[in-house]
Amino acid sequence: MAFRQQNRSIMPRPAPSGRGIFLTHAWPWLLGILALTVLVYLPGLHGPFLFDDPPNIVQPISAWLGGQTGWQEIVFGNNSGPLHRPLSMLTFLANAAASGVMPWPFKATNLAIHLACGGLIYALLSRLLSRDPQLKTRARFAALIVSAIWLLHPMQVSTVLYVVQRMEQLSALFTLTALLIYVHARKCFDQGRTRATLIDLFLLLPLATLAAIFSKENGALVPLFCLILELGYFPDSKETARPNAVKLFFCLTLLIPGLFALGWCALHPQWPVAGYSGRLFTLGERLLSEPRVLMDYMGALLLPRGPALGLYTDDFAVSHNLFNPVTTLPAILGLIALIAAACWSRRRIPAFFTGIGFYLAGHVMESTVFPLELYFEHRNYLPSAGFFLAIVGLAHWAGLRLLPHMTNPARSRRLLGTGVVTLLLVLGVATLARASVWDSWSVMAAQGAHQHPDSIRAQMDHATNLMAEGRVDEAQQVLDHVATIQDPAAQHIAVIDTVLLQCMVHHEASPVSVARISAIKGAKLQLPEMLAFEMLGGALNTHDCQGLGTAQLATMITDIVDAAPQPGALIQLWRSRYIASNLYLNAGQYIKAEQQASLAWETGHADPAIGLLLANLEYVNGNVAGAKIVLADANRHIAWWDRRNQELSVKLKQLFESPPPANVIGEPRPQ
Repeated sequence: MAFRQQNRSIMPRPAPSGRGIFLTHAWPWLLGILALTVLVYLPGLHGPFLFDDPPNIVQPISAWLGGQTGWQEIVFGNNSGPLHRPLSMLTFLANAAASGVMPWPFKATNLAIHLACGGLIYALLSRLLSRDPQLKTRARFAALIVSAIWLLHPMQVSTVLYVVQRMEQLSALFTLTALLIYVHARKCFDQGRTRATLIDLFLLLPLATLAAIFSKENGALVPLFCLILELGYFPDSKETARPNAVKLFFCLTLLIPGLFALGWCALHPQWPVAGYSGRLFTLGERLLSEPRVLMDYMGALLLPRGPALGLYTDDFAVSHNLFNPVTTLPAILGLIALIAAACWSRRRIPAFFTGIGFYLAGHVMESTVFPLELYFEHRNYLPSAGFFLAIVGLAHWAGLRLLPHMTNPARSRRLLGTGVVTLLLVLGVATLARASVWDSWSVMAAQGAHQHPDSIRAQMDHATNLMAEGRVDEAQQVLDHVATIQDPAAQHIAVIDTVLLQCMVHHEASPVSVARISAIKGAKLQLPEMLAFEMLGGALNTHDCQGLGTAQLATMITDIVDAAPQPGALIQLWRSRYIASNLYLNAGQYIKAEQQASLAWETGHADPAIGLLLANLEYVNGNVAGAKIVLADANRHIAWWDRRNQELSVKLKQLFESPPPANVIGEPRPQ
């Protein structure tokens, strides 16, 4: 017995289970990385609402808090996407209900979602890489590195601290949830649990996908992401044939919808190019430009460019042909080579194949045919996890081949560990610096204007902040610089805002500056010009400006819209007519106000509030029968959640039962 006890005491202990390793080694590191992420983002949490935050969040939620609208309008009335992104809007509503319209709770919620996404990336990759023939013994370590780089990378700042981009974050959160469900379904099949596989694939995964879609439309890419994971880590072979349930899943979610989309495009061949009437580039130019955009994204992910990062990327040059700019053809060839290398590595380096495939799949919607702006950093939020996976997988593959040739492998491993820790600290410091800049809009705009001299957005934000600080001469210098940018929209905005500056500061617009506005006639009208007209019109409605009256500006806007070589259904055209209508209205020229409102409404795309304005104007101008017809038409376009316009419609209906007054005009506002 003593011999047996002695033997037992010197026998080696069994290796800890995977769960034990996870609890002992991975969780503390992951929690430390999450804590570091919180620390580097803290300086930016008290920054202001920015750019699209006011129209999408601050203004509608303030109206709700003031009792002017119902919660339904907040949740279902957002026009950022065709599906209105109700799940994202619901979270904004919850923030406001808890703490009002203060920026920091909204940004803190964004940060919490970022941490949750980082945890899900770790969970997903640790499961996937356990199937990797090269990385399975280091699956958790590799997953930890990828998730840490993703969490701490400074490019994520423009998503996390830009409140409205919670839409992107929530879509990523539910997409990652859906992918975890998919990986669990494949594991259940391997274990012979067919019922659990079917529940995962055809119930839980579609629910998570819908949640992603109703956060932002990018969630529709979930099946494509699943296909990348399937090809990378669940390959079909003689020993393990692909399950019929998986084939059916891809048939229902990818093949059939893809065929339907192709058929629809064949029946509507004008669709891909129709949306480009509102852009200064064509579909062909966008397709030529996006390879350069993707290569630029990847360069910034590999080597973050500090102050150059941010939202001021509207200065990215359009590719007009394969050689203009000269980087166009090399970017296309480089992208083709990258795709070829990923396909070659599918069985050799599955992490590289899966990572590159995941990255490119994540850009299918926003970097292809849709007429969106060319460049936005937040489009890399989820796809960048794939890019970092590819880099880690490639580095490990190269390391395995170099290690046998090293004289001191142990020292090399220590150096590798030191290098990883140093990389994370460098990323953390870079993100801390970016978050500190995001604490102040004026600092961010000034830095953006310096780093991006051809960015209209950066220059105009900088000029706005200079105006707010009373630095009028410096603001005018910025506008003079904007006028030199080789972009028609920049030159138009500089002209309009110069007049605005003159009216706000000197209460007088010079004849030369006013004449330059008329010179815009015949050019394409863009959203920035429309917004500039809206600001100038608002200023004239509340302040006298010698040399430019409301009716005069309305006539100039009308002439510019009439001459624009674009369909009237574009928002920048019908909304400009609405601006002109209100200017005529305030000038007492009711007939002209009615004409512009009528032209806007006839496009069939205008906001229902414009229909209500038109009905009111027809009534005041003596056409009661016409007013009732327009009111009935507007009612058909008022959404069920639009309480404000519903109430206004009821008031107008009651008003129309009495003879029209001569001087009472309603002022419904577009949403």
